[in-house]
Amino acid sequence: MIKLDFSKLKQRRIHIFLLFLVFFIYGNSINNEYALDDNIVVHGNEKVNSGLIGLSKIFTSHHAIDKNQNYGYRPLVLLSFAIEKQFFGHLPENQTIEDKKQDDKLTQANISHFVNVIIYAFTSILLFSFLLLLFKDYTLLFPLLITILFVVHPLHTEPVANIKSRDELLMFLGILLALTSYLKFSLTTKYKYLIYGGLFFLLALLSKKTAILIIGILPVILYFSKARLKYILLSVGSILCCAILVVGIKQGLLSNPPVRELKFYENPLFFTGDFMDRITVGLYCSWFYLKMLIFPKDMSYYYGYDQIPMANWTFYQVWLALIFYIPLLGFGFWKLLQRNVLGLGIILWLGVMFAYLNILTPVVGIVAIRFAYIFSLGFCIVVGYLLLKVFKIKLTKGDTQVVLPYGFIITVLVVMIAYSSRVIVRNPNWHDYLTLYYNDVEVVPNSAKVNALLSNNLYHLATQNSLQLKKAQYIEDIITHYSRAVEIDSSYKSSLSNLGSAYIEMKGDNQMGIIYCKKALALDNNYLEANLSLAIAYDRLNQPDSSSYYYYRVIEIDPIDGRPYSRLNDLLSKYNMVEDGIIRLDKLAQSSENPKYIYMNIANLYSLEGTNIDQIIAYFVKAFDVDGTDAVLCEHIANLYQRIGSQEKASYYQSILKILTK
Repeated sequence: MIKLDFSKLKQRRIHIFLLFLVFFIYGNSINNEYALDDNIVVHGNEKVNSGLIGLSKIFTSHHAIDKNQNYGYRPLVLLSFAIEKQFFGHLPENQTIEDKKQDDKLTQANISHFVNVIIYAFTSILLFSFLLLLFKDYTLLFPLLITILFVVHPLHTEPVANIKSRDELLMFLGILLALTSYLKFSLTTKYKYLIYGGLFFLLALLSKKTAILIIGILPVILYFSKARLKYILLSVGSILCCAILVVGIKQGLLSNPPVRELKFYENPLFFTGDFMDRITVGLYCSWFYLKMLIFPKDMSYYYGYDQIPMANWTFYQVWLALIFYIPLLGFGFWKLLQRNVLGLGIILWLGVMFAYLNILTPVVGIVAIRFAYIFSLGFCIVVGYLLLKVFKIKLTKGDTQVVLPYGFIITVLVVMIAYSSRVIVRNPNWHDYLTLYYNDVEVVPNSAKVNALLSNNLYHLATQNSLQLKKAQYIEDIITHYSRAVEIDSSYKSSLSNLGSAYIEMKGDNQMGIIYCKKALALDNNYLEANLSLAIAYDRLNQPDSSSYYYYRVIEIDPIDGRPYSRLNDLLSKYNMVEDGIIRLDKLAQSSENPKYIYMNIANLYSLEGTNIDQIIAYFVKAFDVDGTDAVLCEHIANLYQRIGSQEKASYYQSILKILTK
């Protein structure tokens, strides 16, 4: 046994120890580059790249935006990235593994990873301070033990090592600050802490909307700390007021509504199943989280369907979860009513976890390790309490010296070493997109999205890589993992289309490509990429009627997309179908909302004929009538009129050009 005198243990030393511990286990994540979803929120994000100049856009637009979707409102997260760009924008954005081997440079991505680690370190210090206040009647060892367990838990690698998941870090940081303030309010009755609590909650909510979970956490914390009902109600009322304020801010600042296209592979419960199905799936998910909290072995950035099945009552995990959690929940409520620490930990753990179990509402991905970031605190409280009880270490304050049995010390060290090692090993998996995707597809081979994301990334690399041996391997992996994705989810239209395109563009197997692209069109006849791939495949098979049909479909779906025009023109010219093409395109233009490029292409088709300059000019003029701001087109029309000797009309368009180019 070892005796420790906690009266000599200064809080500043504990803070330094926690800072060292965080950097020891997460230090090797700092040299990572951009990975999962970083391209949406930071890498290539124009609002962020503008630095502080883009501040207004950050607060008046959605968090995640691409050509099909825009959703979320997390301006503080984007603001943190913009600040980084303001001061470190001169650094290279990122480096490949090959580049790092030759010349390892400091990159903007490295800075972002460093900031994530700093936020996590500050969170650990703040967590200890919060627990010290919450458990003020308990030995210092108790909040310290809980904090250590929390810091080293491997599930936290997902929010820390993923730059995009800074929203989770900032949200939890805001929640901790708010809880600390509300707790001080209940203990001191000073209303300034009520104001601080509301402001910190605003910071959390502007980082991620799931910060609203505090509305369930706060009453439990305050009840446990024996706060008067008046102060509990005032604190919860403050939360509600702040939430209403943020809703008002969003409605006032966001000009367009959120658009989030949900997919079957993300969670089938969005499309099928009843409440009982959500219960069985929820029980399965709760068992998954229990396993990961204790033995965090098969960690992945994503799970989804069919890695997580649509469990029913035939799954043993459902029954094990039912047998384990129902008594635990009842015991937790009973102990919480007695204001027992074990009851507090159980209810914080199970209560927050319940929000992510798909029972109340389906969750994208079905499960996610980052969701465990908040409810793992309750789990750590339970584990810390049980460790002290098992080894009969006094919890309450008393003697400044605490006797620690060797068994307790060895157990804590084993947990710290095992969990820390798991973190250190996991961090490099997040080095970049390809490293992460290749690693995790081995862990979750039945996830449709994980297979698809790997193929998506490889597809991009294969179109750029000139090394034939590497490119050949990429192509084989692209086919393999797209095939696996559509095998898991036959409604995965983008993977069906991409698989078809891979066969056509990379394998030269047009017939196989046609099969998969048509499967994609059976799900969505307006899917542009599948139509374009079919047009190219039939063109290569010398079937001009079928090829031109799909080129026209692409133009009809998106007339602004410039890819089909030159290919179509070559096809029409090759098979003497130019006249028919002009007629078909003219009909498309008449029904199109934006026929500018269709008219321009009709003019180009007339140019292929080498005659009828009046028709060529007429269609360019029609295009300019659609978009009177195109200075290049205006100049072209003026030159054409000049060429045929129509000086008056040439002068007219030259005068417009001067206005446009002022």
